[in-house]
Amino acid sequence: MQPSSSSSAYPPDHPGAKPPPPPAPAMGYPANPTPNGNHPSAPAAAYFAAAAPPPAATNGTAAPAAFGVAYPYPAPPPHQQHPPPPPHHHYPYPPPPHHHHYAPHPPPPTCMRRLLAAIVGAFLLLGAATFIVWLLLRPRAPAFSLASLALSRVAYSPSNSSLSASFDAVLLAANPNSKLSVTYFSPLASVSFAPSSPIAVASLAPFSQGPGNDTRLAFRLVVDNAYVGPDDAAPLKTGDGGAVDVQVRLMAVAVFDRGGWRTRRRVMRVMCDGVQVVFRGKNSTEAAFNGPPKRCDVVV
Repeated sequence: MQPSSSSSAYPPDHPGAKPPPPPAPAMGYPANPTPNGNHPSAPAAAYFAAAAPPPAATNGTAAPAAFGVAYPYPAPPPHQQHPPPPPHHHYPYPPPPHHHHYAPHPPPPTCMRRLLAAIVGAFLLLGAATFIVWLLLRPRAPAFSLASLALSRVAYSPSNSSLSASFDAVLLAANPNSKLSVTYFSPLASVSFAPSSPIAVASLAPFSQGPGNDTRLAFRLVVDNAYVGPDDAAPLKTGDGGAVDVQVRLMAVAVFDRGGWRTRRRVMRVMCDGVQVVFRGKNSTEAAFNGPPKRCDVVV
């Protein structure tokens, strides 16, 4: 008679029998089965719980050994993955500098703006009026010419190269402006042998010219023991007469005016250069400029 399955589950009655081997590991089913059965898309995760211990025997016999029973329960959710960080763009040039923006200053008061606008407008009107008047009147520089020049009492000392003489000159001044008068302040006349420095200077009285007026200006310059260079004094050394070049110049402050309108003060320079003065004879002490009036250069 074959032993039944119960004989393997319970120990024999005789005392010399060996105890049965320990039960096999608990078996169970996965708690998260795959939806498609045979071909899972991801490995299933299952956790198994151990079976409860068998109850103790009440009649003095050992309780039958029971196989472990697994109780499946759902696996914890997988770790939540965060999205990857955005890619970092490397620019070929450094970023532009940050400019600090300051709060704008409050605008000036309305009365101050109106005052500044009035001042600027007044200056613009005054400048426009002056420009229009200048265009209408068109001030032109006066014309000067040397009418005559005479030397008298010429005395030259070769020992110390000094000269004493008197120069009498006459200038003709013409005002070409038909609507403007010209006033000359602080006129200063000078004479020299070209191209040396002046040997005589004299201050003249101020004078005026009306529109289209011609004025004859006569003055005398006295030279007293003035030094004259060897080249300039060559005609004076020999006593044989001859000619010498003389420069006559006039400087003054000129102002053009018409009624209440007046220009600013301008420095005027009159230059009569290259005037040839001829001695009258041998050992003569007198010389004169012979010829028509010589036109002079005028710079205003």
